[in-house]
Amino acid sequence: MNIYRIKDWDKHFEIAQSRQYKSLSWVAVPNKHDGKGFRRIAMHEKATDIFSAWILILQVASKCEPRGMLIDGTEPITSEDLAVKTGFKKEAFDLAFEVLMSKKIEWIETVAVSEATAE
Repeated sequence: MNIYRIKDWDKHFEIAQSRQYKSLSWVAVPNKHDGKGFRRIAMHEKATDIFSAWILILQVASKCEPRGMLIDGTEPITSEDLAVKTGFKKEAFDLAFEVLMSKKIEWIETVAVSEATAE
């Protein structure tokens, strides 16, 4: 079984202030709009659904332990779980995972449960 993980979470979504807290009620999101990944998402016919799901995924991941990994205890958080947690459609998360894990974007990756729980 695999778990979704935000690629390079520490590099992109942690700042000095966030590293001081065990639990966050916010997440630092870069405002770079000229990267290839962002531009590829923006050009997608369902860009709004994908980007909305991305922000929600980041918000949920910021509350997980370890941060950046979609895990609830030892259980992976799925697109269905994200829909329940956020009130947004499962299909938006399914599409977001497909696009955000694609070779041209790679903002999300998967890791084995054993690797995730060892961190």
